[in-house]
Formats: sequence, structure tokens, C-alpha cells
Amino acid sequence: MTAPFRLAPLTRVIVIGAIAVTGMYLGAPVVNPVLVGFILAVIVTPTVHRLEGRGLPRLGAVLAMIGAIAGAALVLVAVFSLSLIELDSALPAYQDLLQAQLEELQSWLAGRGIPVSVQPLEAPNGSVFIPPLWEILAGLSVLAIDFLVILIVTVFMLLEVASFRSKLVRSLGSDAMAELSRSASNLAAYASLSTRGGLATGIAVAMLLLLLGIDAPVLWAVLIVVLGYIPYFGRPIASVPPISLAWLQYGLPGALAVAVGIFVIDLFVSRALMPYPAEKALGISPLVIILSVLAWTLVLGVPGLFLGAPLTLMVKAMLAISEETRWLAVLMEPSNDIESTGEPPR
Repeated sequence: MTAPFRLAPLTRVIVIGAIAVTGMYLGAPVVNPVLVGFILAVIVTPTVHRLEGRGLPRLGAVLAMIGAIAGAALVLVAVFSLSLIELDSALPAYQDLLQAQLEELQSWLAGRGIPVSVQPLEAPNGSVFIPPLWEILAGLSVLAIDFLVILIVTVFMLLEVASFRSKLVRSLGSDAMAELSRSASNLAAYASLSTRGGLATGIAVAMLLLLLGIDAPVLWAVLIVVLGYIPYFGRPIASVPPISLAWLQYGLPGALAVAVGIFVIDLFVSRALMPYPAEKALGISPLVIILSVLAWTLVLGVPGLFLGAPLTLMVKAMLAISEETRWLAVLMEPSNDIESTGEPPR
């Protein structure tokens, strides 16, 4: 296909994409829970099919998955709440440790002819980690509504998945349905690998922090598991709080020990325990993944960090359906060089 003929479909894609992205940006508070529910439904659909294969009716399989999702969410809320209360009670000790570390840093710089005066921020009266009660209640009400929307969307998507498939086959054709199914399988594989790798890394990091005497090791392990669903950025971001806390408690040697330990654990898990990195399962170029995460974060806010890769995978699948835009989907694919660790599903 020559360039002039490609410009027309490309222009249509740009216009439609700009309209859709603008609408998502303006309606992000409403759109985000719906998108999360849609992505969750796509990810857990294979598990629902397996439960049906073992004799459970569809409704029972769907309710079992929803119960598992709700239970995991409650556990996360409980862990974060208890850990934040623990950290909040230790805040005065952390302030003293911060003051001592800053004084040591200033002395070290002064000994090298760099006079620097750094003072820690004065904490306001009351708690720093725990906000006022009215803020907690307001935040919980918004969170409860969003979570309810997510569960409702997920339930109806799972119950209607069979009819969706038949409708898509009739409207788009079997080839298009095969492309969408392949993308859904890649997304499920990505979520499975991210979960397995995150759990293995989180458990090992919790044991490391417990041995080193770092406060709230379970919280930092859960943070590594949750943020591990953000491709490439998640684990480094999740490593910052425990490394910072290790610096407060034990100075630079403690921070280096935690940083090196987390790096070695993550490297061992990704190289020895995983068949290939989770991001490879998406079938998208690493550069495209990184740029898409940044772009979707600008559009959707913090949820875009988690939704960026799945949404880009869905966009790639829709581009691959049409002959006129398939070349755009090809540009989003990774190179053909497959590492010795294995080849991701296609």
C-alpha cells in the first residue's frame, strides 16, 4: 500500500483517537472504574472457563471469582491500614532519626568544604500518616463506590462473555475475533506472570527486611506486589520507601543493603523463576509500553499507570483487525529477537 493511501486511514485513526482520549480525560473519575472492571473481566475469563469445566455453573464461577477479587481487596486494605497505623505511631522516632541522619550528612559535607544547612520539615500537630476522620470517611465513600462499579462491570462482562464472542464474530468476522482472543490471552498471561513474579519477589523482600530489622516489612512487600503490575516502573517505585526507611534506621550502609538485596531478588526471580519477563507476554515493544504508560497516566491519572499496558494492547488488537491500519499494529510489536529465556505467547 502506498503512502498516500495510508494517510487517509491514519488520519481517521488520529481523529477518532483524539476524540476518545479527550472524552476519557474529561470523564476519568467515571471511566476509570469501568476500564478496571473491563480489564479484570478479560484477565479472569480463562479462570472462569476452567471453573466451568470442573462442573460449576457460570453464575457460580463468576461469583467465586468476584469473591476472590473482593477478598484480596479487603486483605490489601487491612494490611495498608494496620501498617500505616504502625508507622504513624513510630513517627516521632523517625523524625529523630531523620534529624540525626541530616546532621551526619551536613558534617560529612562540611568536612569536604561544602557548607550546607538542611533542616527536616516541621510536622504539623497531630498525625502525619493518618488524616482527619472526615477525610478518611470521604475517601472511603469514593473508594467504595468505585469498587462497587468495578465489581458490577466485571460481573456483567463475565456473564455476557459468550454472547459478546458470538456478536463479535458476526460483526467483525472470525479473523478479527481470533486477533482479539490472542490479545486477551496475552493480557491474561501478562497478569499471571506479574502476579507470580510479584508474589515471589514480595515474599523474599519481606524476609530480607525482617532479617535486617526494617519496620513494616509486610507493607513494603505488598507494595512491591501491587506496583509490580506497572511495567518497568513499578518495582523501582515500590523499592523507594523501604530503602528510605533503611537509611533512616541504619544510615547509608542500611540503605545500600536493602537496595542491593531487592535488586538481587528481583533479578533472580525474573531470570531463574520466570520463563520470560512478564512484559514480553504483551507482544508490544518495550519503548511503546513505556510511552503508553506515561501517556495513559496523563489521560487517566494514577490508574493509567496500571491500565496503560492493557489498554495499549487492546488498541493494538483493534488496529490489527483492519488491513488499512495493520501496519500501525506491526510498528508496535517488539523485535524478532527472542532471548534464550523463552518465547512469549503470540
